Amino acid sequence: MNCPSRTQENLGILLDYVAGRLDSVNAASFEAHMATCPECAEFGRRQAMVWDALDVWEPAPVSLDFNRRLWQRIDVMESAPWYRRLADFMRFTSWKPAIPLTAAALVIAAGFLFDHPARDTAPSAPTASMQQTEVDQVQQTLDDIQLLHQFDATNPGS
Repeated sequence: MNCPSRTQENLGILLDYVAGRLDSVNAASFEAHMATCPECAEFGRRQAMVWDALDVWEPAPVSLDFNRRLWQRIDVMESAPWYRRLADFMRFTSWKPAIPLTAAALVIAAGFLFDHPARDTAPSAPTASMQQTEVDQVQQTLDDIQLLHQFDATNPGS
């Protein structure tokens, strides 16, 4: 037998033994192993102590008026004004699990916004004046080309 305390496959044998779920052949084999393995013997001893403590433990009895007091508390909570119920809902402890998720979403959104800045589609004043200057330059160039064509047409031999 491979030692159950050292291998994951046989780990269930330890728990089955202390719970009393092993058949007599496997229980006898495991008891023989425990005689030679101090780790398994210690585990078995400690688990036996836990099972013994659970066998002795008695839960506290429920009081006779438990149901009545429970329903009274429920009625008090339901009859509370809306702002009180809202304040109870908005308590920090009820939102605590959502804080890491919100922080992660904000970090991702900030990274996206810094990586992809917004592009302004409307031309600003300096851009409009630059476009007007470029249009004037193109117009002047076309006029110069037309003048050169007229000059070439009047002087065909040159």
